[in-house]
Amino acid sequence: MIFESQRLVARRFTEGDLEAFVAMRADPEVARYQSWENYTAEDGAKRYHDLQSRTPGAPGWFQFALENKETGAFSGDCGLKILESDNRMAEIGYTFIRAHWNKGYATEIIGALTAYAFASSPIHRITASADPENIGSCRALEKAGYRREALFRQSIWFKGRWADDAIYARLRED
Repeated sequence: MIFESQRLVARRFTEGDLEAFVAMRADPEVARYQSWENYTAEDGAKRYHDLQSRTPGAPGWFQFALENKETGAFSGDCGLKILESDNRMAEIGYTFIRAHWNKGYATEIIGALTAYAFASSPIHRITASADPENIGSCRALEKAGYRREALFRQSIWFKGRWADDAIYARLRED
């Protein structure tokens, strides 16, 4: 375990997570607002092997597997990116299997990940990027104390169309 919330444990990925991880990412509804499409077992294996050489808190992305405390099942993942240009700046991301949507898990893990990031490093500011059409994700960020700071209209070429990008942030002092 690296950190935990009320119902989830955030830890390193294991090979035992791969099947559920790939199934989550292959779900078209889960992928709808994410950068990937048609996620395969090969994609999952590459991601898993890449993560094995990474260290939480080091510059770059580190992805945590999320395990349900009650069932021990893989529930999703979350990530923390420490900027290489300034280790006081970070970005977060999160994804859950569809069965965990609309149950408060995202808000819960955003809060726990944020607390972990501030406690374990000199981070001053954490941001998150969300498609404003992903109302659940935007709501979870706001409930976790993130403020919407910007809306960049049609700023990303995303899955064959221009998409908006909402930027949320939270400061250490918040």
